[in-house]
Amino acid sequence: MMSEEAGQMLVVYDDPSDQRSLSLDDTSSTEESPDETRLSLETPNDVIPYIGQRFATHDEGYEFYSEFAKRCGFSIRRHRTEGKDGVGKGLTRRYFVCHRAGNTPVKTSNENKPQRNRKSSRCGCQAYMRISKVTELGAPEWRVTGFDNHHNHELLEPNQVRFLPAYRTISDTDKSRILMFAKTGISVQQMMRLMELEKCVEPGYLPFTEKDVRNLLQSFRKLDPEDESVDLLRMCRNIKEKDPNFKFEYTLDSDNRLENIAWSYASSIQSYEIFGDAVVFDTTHRLTAFDLPLGIWVGMNNYGMPCFFGCVISREENLRSLSWALKAFLGFMNGKAPQTILTDQNLCLKDAIAKEMPSTKHALCIWMIVAKFPSWFNAVLGERYNEWKAEFYRLYNLESIEDFELGWRDMVNIFGLLTNRHVANLHALRNLWALPYLRSHFFAGMTAAGLSKSINAFIQRFSECSNSACTLCGTGCCSCRF
Repeated sequence: MMSEEAGQMLVVYDDPSDQRSLSLDDTSSTEESPDETRLSLETPNDVIPYIGQRFATHDEGYEFYSEFAKRCGFSIRRHRTEGKDGVGKGLTRRYFVCHRAGNTPVKTSNENKPQRNRKSSRCGCQAYMRISKVTELGAPEWRVTGFDNHHNHELLEPNQVRFLPAYRTISDTDKSRILMFAKTGISVQQMMRLMELEKCVEPGYLPFTEKDVRNLLQSFRKLDPEDESVDLLRMCRNIKEKDPNFKFEYTLDSDNRLENIAWSYASSIQSYEIFGDAVVFDTTHRLTAFDLPLGIWVGMNNYGMPCFFGCVISREENLRSLSWALKAFLGFMNGKAPQTILTDQNLCLKDAIAKEMPSTKHALCIWMIVAKFPSWFNAVLGERYNEWKAEFYRLYNLESIEDFELGWRDMVNIFGLLTNRHVANLHALRNLWALPYLRSHFFAGMTAAGLSKSINAFIQRFSECSNSACTLCGTGCCSCRF
C-alpha cells in the first residue's frame, strides 16, 4: 500500500525514452506506471490519453485532450512550449494543463485605480498532458510523452462543465444573428430563446450564456468619437434649451465617454410632488439596441393611473451607478425622498437605497417576484404548480405575521419544498414582500392586484420602446452613444 506521504506527491507518467518530466514550478516529479493513472470520472477508454499516443499536429493533440477534459469535468489551457517555429528544429514540445493549474500572482495595489475584486480559480493543480514532436522516416508527428490526471480540486458535473469559459463559444454565424436581433430591438433573453428554438436545444443549453451575449453586444458599441456630437447628452441639452424645466444629470468616464445619464420632465416633477410618496424603481429592463441597464421611476396618481417620474441609463449596474442614480433622482425632486420605494431583488440596489434614502421604507415588487415563478417552480411542482401559486397568494395577503409563518411552514411541507433554494430565499426576504410584514408601509394601492397589473403593464409598454434612447427621451432626438 502506498504511504500517505507518497500519496500526496504529484504522479506523472512519462515515456521512458523521455527523461525530462513536467514541472509546472520547476520542481521534480515522481514517475510511475501508466496503468496506475486514476481517471476522475467514468470515461470511455478510446478517449483516454496514453503514453505513445500519436497526433498529426499539436493542435490535434490539444483538441483531443480538451474533449477528454470536458468529459472528466474540467477544461485545459496551453501552458508552455519548447522550441519555436522557423528556428532550428522548430517547435518540439507542448504542455497542456488543467485550467486551475498555477497560482495567481499578487497584484500591487494602486490607490488611484479601482481594483476588480475577483477570486482566481487557480489552485496549483498539477494535472497535465505533454506532447513531443518525433520525426521518423521524414514524417513529423506528435506523441504523448507525459500525462497526469490527478486534480487537487473537485471536478464539475456534465451540466456544469459547459459553463467554463473554454467551452462557451459564439460562432460567427451566431454572432451575425445576435447583431441582427439587436438591430430589431429584441432583448437578450428573447435572443437566447429564439436561438434555443432554432437549434432545438433545451433552455440554458446553448454553447454560450446571456453574459457572453451581453459582452458581445458591448464590443459592438465601439463607436467613432466623431459621433459624439449626436449622442444622448447633446439630445438632452437640446431639450433643455426648449424646456428650461427639463432636468438631467450625467457623468463621464476617464475617456470622456458618457457613463450615466438620468432625466425627468417638468410634468413628471410636478406629478411627483403630489403622488411621489410611493415609487416603483424598476431596473429589470435594458436599452435594447445597446443592451445597457435601464432604470424607470413610476408612481400612481389618485385616479389609479400610472405616472412617469424619471429614467436613468448606465453603462454598468453596480452599487456606485445605482447610488448615483438615486442621488440624481432626489436632485430632480428637490431632495424629497419617497415614503416607500418598491424594487426588484437587487442586493446592490438594496444597499444603495439604505445609503441614499435612509428614511425611505424599501419593499420588493410582488409582480417582479411572481414573474420568475414559472422558471423556478413549473418543473419542480408540475401539475401542482397552479395549486401552489394560489396558496402563495393566499399567504401573501394574510393580515397576521403569525398566520403567515404557520401557513408558510405548512405550504413547504405539503408541496415538498423544504430544500428548495428559491422558497428558502423568498422566506429569508419575507419582510420585504409579504404584506403581513408591510402593513405599516404606504403603497398608494400599488400592491392591489388590479393596480399592480396596471403599473406593470405601463412599465412593459415603456420598456418596449427602449430599442433606442430617442424613443425614451423625446421626439426628434438622436440616438444615445455609449
